[in-house]
Amino acid sequence: MIDQEYIYQLIYRKEWRELLDLVYQYSKISTSDELIVNAVKIFEDELFRELHKGSETKDFQDILEKLFLLDKGRAYKLSEGRSSRVIVELVKLYNAQGLKKKAYEYAKYNPSDEICAEVINLYEKTLPKVVEHSQSHKIRVTKNRNKPNVNYVRSLFRSNQEIEFFMVVREIYQMYVVYPNVALSCVIDFNKIKDNLAQEERDFFFKGIIDCVVFDQHQNYIPVKFFKLDSHYHDSFEQQKKDNYKDHILSLAGQKLYRIRKSSNEQGRQEFMKLIRELSIMDS
Repeated sequence: MIDQEYIYQLIYRKEWRELLDLVYQYSKISTSDELIVNAVKIFEDELFRELHKGSETKDFQDILEKLFLLDKGRAYKLSEGRSSRVIVELVKLYNAQGLKKKAYEYAKYNPSDEICAEVINLYEKTLPKVVEHSQSHKIRVTKNRNKPNVNYVRSLFRSNQEIEFFMVVREIYQMYVVYPNVALSCVIDFNKIKDNLAQEERDFFFKGIIDCVVFDQHQNYIPVKFFKLDSHYHDSFEQQKKDNYKDHILSLAGQKLYRIRKSSNEQGRQEFMKLIRELSIMDS
């Protein structure tokens, strides 16, 4: 049962948060209990007087949220005007805190209000655009919103030599699938080797890539060959450290990493072709 004396004390002390908690706790009987209804009505009038004056009471946001839940759950029904005001105040509070999604979720309860409509409009502009298609009833497709008329994409490869090398590997391993620039974390099980890695190697693991990886598509796309194309850029101390990290990681994973470096620019596709073919035979 509800302690009526306690209710009076809450009203006298203006402990509105505790009062709303009590109403929520006894929501099944609160709509029929005259004392509870009158107590919340006193609180409601007091709260909206404060709102009218532009001031905020203690635990203002929490109080508004609880009042919103009571109203939507019909434990205590506000008038249409006051229900709208509660929503608008919550939208303004969350928007000011930078919690745009939360503000948007409340705003959708009152889309006809000018403030709510603006929040809804601005937030929905940041959402992916739904693409309508023949299977929209089964599969949802979205795309990002239109961006400025620029094109800042770059090639997957950083040099013509990388393209040439990739094409050669793909030609030699025609029965397999070859991918360029594969992240270490995609092909090596970190948990199996992490205890044998230094902290610097662990950090590098999630940044490192392998220039060319051959996958067996008939065996769940397991990687079977690893190639790295080197150049004079690998002569620096910092790059050599990274190369050592990569070598160690592949070794711990039980894999060979073939590092290939031309001695001059005169060597090209034919030399690559001969080399990769020889390496494929040696490992067969």
